[in-house]
Amino acid sequence: MRGSAGRIGFLFPGDGLNDDEFWSYLPDGVAWLTMRYPGTLPDQPLNHATFAASADLGPMVAAARVLAEAHPDVIVTGDHAGSFILGLGHDQTQADAIATASGARAGSTPSTAIVAALKSLGLNRVAITSPYDAEVTAAGRDFLQGHGIAVVNEARRSLADETGIAGQKAEFWENAAQAADHQDAQAIVLMGGGLRTGGSVARQEARLGKPVIAATAALVWHACELLGTNPSRPHLGRLFGAPPAHAPLSRHLSSGTKAMSVTSDPPIFAWGRGTRLHDTKGRSYLDFACGSGTSVLGHAHPAILRALAEQAATGVLHLGPHFHAPVQIALMERLASVLPPALSVFHPATNGTEATEVALKAAIHATGRQRFVGFEGSYHGRTLGALSVSAAKGRNAGLAGPPQATRHLPWPEHDADLDALATLLESALAPGDVAAIIVEPIQATAGMRVPPAGFLSLLRKAADRHGVVLILDEVFTGYGKSGHLFAFEATGIVPDLLILAKAAGGGLPGAMVAGTEGLLQNWPAGMQSSTFQMHPLTAAASLATLTTLIDEDLPARALGIEANLRAALAPLGLLDGIGAMLGLPILDVDGRPDQPRTRAIRARALAEGLITWECGTEGHVIGLVPPLTVTKAEIAEAAEILTQAVRQAR
Repeated sequence: MRGSAGRIGFLFPGDGLNDDEFWSYLPDGVAWLTMRYPGTLPDQPLNHATFAASADLGPMVAAARVLAEAHPDVIVTGDHAGSFILGLGHDQTQADAIATASGARAGSTPSTAIVAALKSLGLNRVAITSPYDAEVTAAGRDFLQGHGIAVVNEARRSLADETGIAGQKAEFWENAAQAADHQDAQAIVLMGGGLRTGGSVARQEARLGKPVIAATAALVWHACELLGTNPSRPHLGRLFGAPPAHAPLSRHLSSGTKAMSVTSDPPIFAWGRGTRLHDTKGRSYLDFACGSGTSVLGHAHPAILRALAEQAATGVLHLGPHFHAPVQIALMERLASVLPPALSVFHPATNGTEATEVALKAAIHATGRQRFVGFEGSYHGRTLGALSVSAAKGRNAGLAGPPQATRHLPWPEHDADLDALATLLESALAPGDVAAIIVEPIQATAGMRVPPAGFLSLLRKAADRHGVVLILDEVFTGYGKSGHLFAFEATGIVPDLLILAKAAGGGLPGAMVAGTEGLLQNWPAGMQSSTFQMHPLTAAASLATLTTLIDEDLPARALGIEANLRAALAPLGLLDGIGAMLGLPILDVDGRPDQPRTRAIRARALAEGLITWECGTEGHVIGLVPPLTVTKAEIAEAAEILTQAVRQAR
């Protein structure tokens, strides 16, 4: 045991002979609590069968339960080959199992740690040295490559047993690293949990001119990262001298862009798959924000990756607004096939804010009017034009707006509000100077506010009576989250202009305005265009997203997601919203919005591995926007994290 600033539990097979190697990387003030468990014996051959047996969870879980008496904060296992021999995912299974058994908040393995270390340094091409035979080395190579790390060369030593590994001096591993080095390798990985580097890593890096990542060093580094302790120490190589991943970000990123409101040190994400994101420290997070409602198919969806690869292979990545690729035409045709016939003309854009500008300009051109009607709590973007029609201006409230004025009417909460709203709407439209009514079918940013059933019908009728354009902003609600492909489908009305973005880009910047021929094919050519408007790569991702949503009937899954979340979170109170766009309002004892506690809850949830979204008119609503591919198990896990966060936050 060393120090008491934090406790790292260390599970080591009984044949481990190099405890001093791990101690040499350990920072001061950290306790290293070792517990042995039955593993390979010193004279057993280092082959696939031996390591497959050592990968069994039973002995290490039993050891972790004993170690629970010491209350470790983090727990790791030192068996490298045993953590990769059964393929992708088994390392995390081991880490989760020992963490659960010991009561630690996180776990790791050498394989997990090496991947985290490489990603923290931004490296994805390595050469490896291996003490194992060809079959075991191949399993280790496949593990790395399965995590997107290319192995460009290897030096295999095929040592007989653990005694043979631990008995080698530092020079042996230096020579192996030099033999493995390759001009395409960004780093050298020293495989083996039983090796001794003898403090030679910094010397090897100086000789080779690139990072050297030993399995032993990576494990201690990752354990310290999970513990929240800075592992940096001099003379131990680049891994232990690397600045925090967020340091360059804080130096270079403009303060005017988005900042994480619940922590000054947000995770830096290295990769993602499905509902999960993984940061540079190797921690896994459930993503219930989905890039502000963008990743409706989750991360790294095969259909999107395949579509991007196919389009990239054509060499046509960008054409500008004057020319088009087949995939852009195919996207418009597919959209036309699922939208009402009236919405058959499309104006491409780069993002939702720009698409809002398109819709506003189209309405002004068609009507010759300059004024708009919007709603309290609305949000349509951050350019000056989009801000002018948004009631929720946030930190931009003090900026001077453009000349056209917008009257913001009350957002109806109940059926009884509609009569009063109808009167106000008639008053606003009567002068005949309004170009358009712009509205979100459901207000997401305002806290997942769903209006009464007759709301959009009231607006449609009023717009028709006064010759006003009806613009529906489905930047957030579109693409399945509401339980319909487009939220307006549930209302029986058809807008004149429909704004689509976020999920419409398939994870890339892109947007579309769908509209009538009268609005979008009757204004002067070139009046509104953008260099990157729905470019070929985005169009490919967009088409893949739309096709997958339709072919797999994913919008219907949104209602099941809603039912599961409502049931799991019922003890916390009523959720606002619909489908896969829900919000949990946090109120104080007097029933007022409680933003500080909301942020405290979200911060605690983030620390436990759940990403949520900030919304609400007072920032007091915890947005839950999972991908439509989320599983019941993931919903249950997220609900448990959030429930505990609500109970613990003050």
